[in-house]
Amino acid sequence: MTLDFGNNETYTKETVLANVRYALFDPKSLQDDAFFAKFLDMATVFVLMDHSDPNRPRYKIIDAVDMVSLDIRLKEIMDAANENCKKAGYRIMLMEDVISEITGIEISNDAFCPMYIGTNSERMLGASILMYETYLEELAAQIEDDLCIAPSSIHEVLIFPFSLIQPVRIIEAVRDVNRTVISPQEKLSDSAYIYRRGTHIISQATLKNPTDFACK
Repeated sequence: MTLDFGNNETYTKETVLANVRYALFDPKSLQDDAFFAKFLDMATVFVLMDHSDPNRPRYKIIDAVDMVSLDIRLKEIMDAANENCKKAGYRIMLMEDVISEITGIEISNDAFCPMYIGTNSERMLGASILMYETYLEELAAQIEDDLCIAPSSIHEVLIFPFSLIQPVRIIEAVRDVNRTVISPQEKLSDSAYIYRRGTHIISQATLKNPTDFACK
């Protein structure tokens, strides 16, 4: 679908509600007029994605001006975004399976500490999978372990069995990647997150103190 964000004839309330989805961003990366709500230490925003050019996918964040000019109420855009996200769907796959899918080369899954990737079918703005606990619950039940989650970018998250890693090491790795690899526009968070299958709650992993390797 082609979305012309600057054309008043096609950029309508109906178009927005039919295509809007949730996405997670770093609050510091958003413009002042961004319309968002807090999710842990991240920002939940409404976005439109345009895949008319497969080589240059685009997205637009819905801002306060859009909400007013298109006469969109908060509840109706929330309901629409939730429905569209569920319809598009998310996936959690082993890293080896993702590489095999992309390259066509089969890779064995015999790592001591399996690493999973959580994203959507387009692999674009898929870190919003964190807002849908069902996917995390299913993986935790499958591997019979809690989860440690690293936000590798706004597009995807990396997930590890909690009992096989040290959350502090994940936090260090996330921060290093954000400094050296991820562009500021695609950085999501310097944190890691823990999903507890007993409580069905995702929370931010925080260090007990700067020199302590334990998390609380």
